[in-house]
Amino acid sequence: MQKLYHGKNTYLSLRSIHELLTTQFLDNDIITIDADSTKVEKIIDTLYSPSLFNTQKIYFLKRVYKNKEKEILIKTLFEILDNDSLTILIWEDQKIRSNTKYFKFFKERNSVDEFPKLNKRSFVTWARKETEQLPFTIPPEILNTLSQRSNYEPERFNNNLDKLKLLETDTIDQENLNQTVADTLETDIWKLMDYINISDHTGISNTLEKLLEYKTDPHYILAMIARNLRIAIQTKDLLDNNTNERLFASILKLPPFAIYPVIKSVRNTNRQRLLLQYKKLCNLDYKIKTGRIEPTLGLSLFTLIL
Repeated sequence: MQKLYHGKNTYLSLRSIHELLTTQFLDNDIITIDADSTKVEKIIDTLYSPSLFNTQKIYFLKRVYKNKEKEILIKTLFEILDNDSLTILIWEDQKIRSNTKYFKFFKERNSVDEFPKLNKRSFVTWARKETEQLPFTIPPEILNTLSQRSNYEPERFNNNLDKLKLLETDTIDQENLNQTVADTLETDIWKLMDYINISDHTGISNTLEKLLEYKTDPHYILAMIARNLRIAIQTKDLLDNNTNERLFASILKLPPFAIYPVIKSVRNTNRQRLLLQYKKLCNLDYKIKTGRIEPTLGLSLFTLIL
């Protein structure tokens, strides 16, 4: 058996391999190789080394495509897989392009499992299947809320499910969901916005670190910062034009409780500073979309200038 596991959803692809190893190959000798950091010669020697026992070896190779000498390694792997009956499972923490020889080799053998990144709709479908065997039921509206609070991220969703499993109940309702799974994502996003408005660099750094630890999509964080800056610039313009502050909420189409903190934070802020921040954010967005900078790194660098 030889199979390639790849895709942008690395949590699910890695979980799939571990489930296979612990169900079908539990009694086998499992050899795990970090192929990205192991020299090609050592990998090949390991694959060719005979077993000291009668137990069949299962080779689990991680991140072959990130090896510095991947071309040599992959070519040798092709030769081994063509002429040997070794059981080799390969996991890549990325999507392998379909036009590469690497992908085509496994595709021709019907030995590719791809795990694409889930969008909101496909995530909820996946989440529904995940909950089918649970000892309690989760109504559709509660499942949607749980998915949102998990940032539509499978690993975080399953961690939240583990918390809900501790409850002695037949059905998860809004009350016990609120008590068990906090809406930390929305709260932390707005905390970040508040810290940006008052230029609290320590608060910005700590909150951003927490959001990234939760694996919040950096594109979403950037979008929220952009929204905040637009509101701040519009609010500053209204203040500079001596507009009645009671009209701000209706003009900006925001609830009063949301606009008054912004008024307080931008009242003494220089408008040119806000415009410069927005310009830098637009430049960052362009660099990310054109592949010039990695989103998380770009976000971290951008917040240093706020």
